[in-house]
Amino acid sequence: MITVKVFATFRRLVEDRKEVVLDVPLPCSARRALETLFASHPRLQPEILDESRAIRPHVSIFANGRDVRHQQGLDTLLHAGDTLALFPPVAGG
Repeated sequence: MITVKVFATFRRLVEDRKEVVLDVPLPCSARRALETLFASHPRLQPEILDESRAIRPHVSIFANGRDVRHQQGLDTLLHAGDTLALFPPVAGG
């Protein structure tokens, strides 16, 4: 099982849930976990991935507290009990 934590405006796209637990074969890539999430919440996909299926520039995806961009990107491996966190673009001052 992988837990996906969903923050801010992304929550409205997953029925206002703070987290979604995914039952996926493990280990799996962050990409595979996201594909599983998108299968049940398809409106989330275009908010997170661009047309080339890359992470949108201002979206942050963390695997166990570390940005996947500083790991293996969407190929970052996840294991049982791991957490994937999805953060939309944030602005403020």
